[in-house]
Amino acid sequence: MAKDYTRRFQKEILKRHVMIAVISIVILLLMYFFVDHFYNGAVINFIQEIFGWDFANFILKNQTAFVFMTLLAALLLNSLIVEIYAIQKISQVFSQMKILFQKNDQRIILDESLFELENDLNELKKESLENEKKAIQEEQHKVDMIAYLAHDIKTPLASVIGYLCLLDETNDLPDELRQKYTHMTLEKAYRLEKLINEFFDIAKLNQAYNQLHQEDVCLSYLLEQMKEEFYPILSEKKQTVSIDVENDFMIYADPNKIARVFNNIFKNAFYYGDASSTIQVKAYHEGIYSHILFSNVGNTIPKDKLNRIFEQFYRLDESRSSTTGGSGLGLSIAKMIVDLHHGHIKVTSENRQTVFEVILPRQPF
Repeated sequence: MAKDYTRRFQKEILKRHVMIAVISIVILLLMYFFVDHFYNGAVINFIQEIFGWDFANFILKNQTAFVFMTLLAALLLNSLIVEIYAIQKISQVFSQMKILFQKNDQRIILDESLFELENDLNELKKESLENEKKAIQEEQHKVDMIAYLAHDIKTPLASVIGYLCLLDETNDLPDELRQKYTHMTLEKAYRLEKLINEFFDIAKLNQAYNQLHQEDVCLSYLLEQMKEEFYPILSEKKQTVSIDVENDFMIYADPNKIARVFNNIFKNAFYYGDASSTIQVKAYHEGIYSHILFSNVGNTIPKDKLNRIFEQFYRLDESRSSTTGGSGLGLSIAKMIVDLHHGHIKVTSENRQTVFEVILPRQPF
């Protein structure tokens, strides 16, 4: 229902009407009751000097009509005064409206009787400025995404082209080198495919109609499966995974999407964790939420980088080297999926221990 911003203003107008009318009636009543005194004194002489004897004589003979005409004049004056007041206030509203479209923090100031309209207009201006700022940031974000994507695609693509040119132009290349270069080309092509897939994942997760298929998921079973899948990767740095989760620990989530979250956290722990270290996973229920914690030992993440770790294309290694991580989309995708679950994901890092905590509602939100 639309707000009635004029209610208080109408009351203010009515109050002024009544006030002026009451004052006018009181004055006229005083004039009426003491008319003889006034007419036999200085007032009637004053009227005679200003308007002449005929008008003064008319008043003496028609006292009641004079009082009535005076009352009518007072009421007309009352209406005129109040209308002028209303026009002034309306003019004030229109003069302040231009502030609504100014790109600054100047507030709109209206009459006290229109304070609700004043507050709503100021909120509207604030929201408009925030939306404009957000739109600019989103546009800049799109530009940054394209720049990062172009950068990350260019590197493996250049390698693929380089190796293929070498294989195409060198006919007498030894079979051992040919096999080596073919394998390296395939690895770069796989990396390029992975990057493009992650970019499409980001686009799909941004779609408003993205739906979750949530169900009760056995967390311990899911984590054990992922532990086995990561074994070849973890063995490269002699890392291990310790899962401290009860066998019947259940979470309410989309199994495929939440597995993607855990997958990206595991990868981050692998890339940035110390060699021969242990990645620990714990879980507990608290109230209406399930908490899943992933901790690993490695270099402490600086606070300024910690605040940006979930941004798209952000990577801890500013050189964006492919040897220390992926595209910089993994944790951003993880956060988007957790947000779809109406949950939270946060990270702390101190004393060479980094902990990612995923918090999910235990029931449909």
